[in-house]
Amino acid sequence: MANPYLPIPSRWTTIDLTPDSSGGFVLAADSGGTPKTGEETYWDGGIPWLTPKEITGEGTPLYVSHTERTISELGLATSGAKLLPAGTVLLTKRAPVGAVSIAAVPITTNQGFLNFTCGPKLNPIYLAFWLRTNKPYLDAVANGSTYPELYKGDLFEFLMGVPPLEEQEAIVGCFLSIQKLQFACKMAEQSSTDPAEVTRIQARFRRLVELRESLAPFLLTGRLAPRDSLEVLQYAGIR
Repeated sequence: MANPYLPIPSRWTTIDLTPDSSGGFVLAADSGGTPKTGEETYWDGGIPWLTPKEITGEGTPLYVSHTERTISELGLATSGAKLLPAGTVLLTKRAPVGAVSIAAVPITTNQGFLNFTCGPKLNPIYLAFWLRTNKPYLDAVANGSTYPELYKGDLFEFLMGVPPLEEQEAIVGCFLSIQKLQFACKMAEQSSTDPAEVTRIQARFRRLVELRESLAPFLLTGRLAPRDSLEVLQYAGIR
């Protein structure tokens, strides 16, 4: 069992990411697949099919509902792709490692993902932000002969601290508040005609990124109460 990257409070439940249909936390963990590319009847059938490059980069939305390509029912049936329910947490396991989004609609992915279906005791958004914060751990355990890759066996050994649902939702609310402010900065930047104002907006955005990265380990280990994180934002002159 791998040592946790983030310490786990004794009052929280400790789980690993091994799927357990009866445990209430991670119900399933599925990879994806690619229909035969030369078979036209397998493609353009309206079923979203996601690749890692589509959720890579700063500013990638938390949720994904549209993909560059779609597959058909026949393509789904004849490949390793699986139709995943909305709310599934989509984690890239290679090229690159550690990009995370959540399915807003039923979706399929290629084999570059490991996709987690959460049970009633685990908020998918909480898991998504937990994975994002644990990216240094994901990078450290990734291996491969040609490029870094995460394997199921490595991921299933990760220990994760899970607070009660009410506390999960409060923590998620903090992350989303920061994300809303980041989006507001981007919108303001795009609509401004004053270079000096754009510089100020960009500096504010950078402070938000730094604060998010600084606060995340404290929120996800119970060392900072969600209500206190909002006070931190106000003290920093951002909220």
